[in-house]
Amino acid sequence: VANVTDPDSGIMKTRHGWLQGYNAQIVVTVGQIILAADVTTEANDVRQLTPMLDQAQANVAAVVSKDAELGAAVADAGYWSEANAATETEACELFIATQKDHKQRAALRDAPPPRGRKPKNMTARERMERKLRTKRGRTRYRQRGASVEPVFGQMKDRQGARRFSMRGLDRCRGEWLLDAAVHNLRKLHRDSVRRTEKARERAAKRMQRAA
Repeated sequence: VANVTDPDSGIMKTRHGWLQGYNAQIVVTVGQIILAADVTTEANDVRQLTPMLDQAQANVAAVVSKDAELGAAVADAGYWSEANAATETEACELFIATQKDHKQRAALRDAPPPRGRKPKNMTARERMERKLRTKRGRTRYRQRGASVEPVFGQMKDRQGARRFSMRGLDRCRGEWLLDAAVHNLRKLHRDSVRRTEKARERAAKRMQRAA
């Protein structure tokens, strides 16, 4: 189906039904700083994992250090595939949910942690499910819920980023990158204000003790 006002857009499935638009992607830190952002016309997330992590790694290397590494990445079930699981490296360990988020959280809450040696005949999916049930896996997946999902909410509610005002893939990508930059600036500003306030509180306490 073609859209006469924006032929680049496509039909996307959301939790609220179907809509004509784009698939907006982000990679964020535990502290809710966006490391990478992009817009695609593909409704499925599976093929977005590697390019998004590559973009995030390139940005971290450029801003922090050429030797900086992501360390680990957590993704929901939309990104699960055996091919994606196979892209794990020492520089970036992957924790990818194998079922929808509410089911995954329930499974991690109810299932016991793995014991003993890992069976040699496990499938890629079984290995990932086992890793998610480990203490490290449970901790990582909980962090996902407190990092990336709130960022989408903040961008929608505080910045009005619920829909694109532009038309065409390139323009919408530019708009999304601007939204991501604004989000980061808001976070950095808030962190700067918070640190300044704490510094003033510490200085006031030192003056009180000195008096």
